[in-house]
Amino acid sequence: MQLHEMVPFSAHRTAVRNKILFSQCDRLSCRIPHLRTAVIGFYNEVIAWRSREVGGDSTMGLLIGAGILCVGVLVTSMILWRPLRQIVEDMHVDHARALFHQQREWLEARFISALNQADPAEGQRWESAHWHDAVVWARDRQTRHLLALVCVHFEPGRFELSSTHRHATVLFEFRKGHWCAEGKRLDEMRPDEAIGRNQRFEPVVVSHPHPR
Repeated sequence: MQLHEMVPFSAHRTAVRNKILFSQCDRLSCRIPHLRTAVIGFYNEVIAWRSREVGGDSTMGLLIGAGILCVGVLVTSMILWRPLRQIVEDMHVDHARALFHQQREWLEARFISALNQADPAEGQRWESAHWHDAVVWARDRQTRHLLALVCVHFEPGRFELSSTHRHATVLFEFRKGHWCAEGKRLDEMRPDEAIGRNQRFEPVVVSHPHPR
């Protein structure tokens, strides 16, 4: 009697367990598509993130390369600029010197005329100035214009106690292919003294002197 009662109870318990198991399997099978979708979505996000990272690295590399190239070009131009400028300036020096000596008498007269217009008394004093033959060449450091510095001296006046000559330096400037005489001068100063004292003047060394 007890054996027959135990068998149905055991079968009943097994049936209930199977029912629960099948129910859990059904729920799990319903969740699998959602889980698969979540996994696929996560994978796509990872792929997209890696793509953005690679693209960002590529863009950053291009920017760094462009910056290095610009710096290299700038440094090269700074290194080559001074020698190239010196070559171009030296090419024009010989032409400017020859032109100055061709026009020197006219330039001296033009200088005195400019002084007469600015200060008649000063222009009259310069009428008696003695012009030296030598020319000292220099360059304006700011404008890069070629300068011709000519020394002049004045005889002492009748009522002057000193018998020494007074010197001055005349400045002629070469601009746009022409020599200009605008009355610029440095009183009580020789050309070599003017270059030594004035930091704006850069001496220009010529290979051979030009005869007057």
